[in-house]
Amino acid sequence: MQAVKIETEEEITVGTSTRVKNIFNLPEDFKIFWAGSRIYAKRPCGRDIVVSKVDIFCEGQLQKGEYIREKGIPISSRVPPTVKERNLTYRVRSEISMIKPGTRAGEEFFFSENPIVLKSTPMKISESNPVEVSLTGIKIKMEKDQFIAGETIKIDYELEKVKDLEVDLVKDANVTCNCPDYAPTCIHIKPKPPSVEHSVKASNLTKGTLQLILPTYIEQSHRYIWEPPEKTRWKETYGDYVNWVLNVIGTRTSGEVVKFQIPISILGKPLPEEAKFFSSEQVKAPLLKKIIVPDAFQITNQTLENKRIIITLSNNSKEILKGVTVKIIPIESEFFELPPNLTGINEWVSNTEIQAYHNNIGKNIKTLQITIEDNSGNSINKRLNL
Repeated sequence: MQAVKIETEEEITVGTSTRVKNIFNLPEDFKIFWAGSRIYAKRPCGRDIVVSKVDIFCEGQLQKGEYIREKGIPISSRVPPTVKERNLTYRVRSEISMIKPGTRAGEEFFFSENPIVLKSTPMKISESNPVEVSLTGIKIKMEKDQFIAGETIKIDYELEKVKDLEVDLVKDANVTCNCPDYAPTCIHIKPKPPSVEHSVKASNLTKGTLQLILPTYIEQSHRYIWEPPEKTRWKETYGDYVNWVLNVIGTRTSGEVVKFQIPISILGKPLPEEAKFFSSEQVKAPLLKKIIVPDAFQITNQTLENKRIIITLSNNSKEILKGVTVKIIPIESEFFELPPNLTGINEWVSNTEIQAYHNNIGKNIKTLQITIEDNSGNSINKRLNL
């Protein structure tokens, strides 16, 4: 039996979130330490970096059986989109860490993962600026400095004593990475030199218009710098940038070579208003077949001995719940949440009771937050005052 299975979307736009269906199959009762979903990227040195994550289960006990949870993983708008040519690739992984109770075996770790493509959000088109440059017998004019993929760049020129004129479309793109081990001097980052993507030459050496056609697949200008939200990892960054310039090269009749650059921006095609950032139909997610009201569950008994509390809950609904988990969170002074504990029940039959526990209830704990979830997507919160 495969312990972990996942179903994920194939593509997602940065700045939104992706849905992951997590399926955990436990052949026996297990003590678990953690379960969750993460989005990984590969650093230039080959080590993984987590750019987003969501918890599914905390520490506790799960009975033998199947537990299905659908979770959304947010993806920061600072995360660089997928670029295979620069090895900017991502994968979604669901993980669970557990150990068989009553044994001396070590912690076991199981996971399942799928690749995912992160798409960039088209840049907002701001006010474009006209361009006019005059240098040593070469005069260049352009109506704007921002262009959309597939558009034609029109370059008006006037020449004086120039025997050759060439305009190159140059791309400067590299991955950036910073971590405590290598700081900003990572030996694994090998910046690629700027590359000429397209060139046009003047045929009339007095004046005319050069037309440079942009490919429809051209990569848009961008600069992404992601950093983790945890303050303990503040030195880490992971990013990517793409800059575009028009490299103007003219050779005068005297043999003098004149070179200068004109920075431009390449914008992605704007999305139509009705376009979806992601398609939920791609995920075979569990349907919320039954919405159960909180009153269908009652806390019928509580026993506190030393620091261990056992809570008895009754299912007063007409439904049989599968893959049930009960998470107990102690709350200190009404504000501070202490480490929770999870109890997993394979099946909860109508009009029966189950028990959940927590082993560390201190004297200052007066309130417990109780969250009940199941395979159908039901999630109910209860509050218990001690």
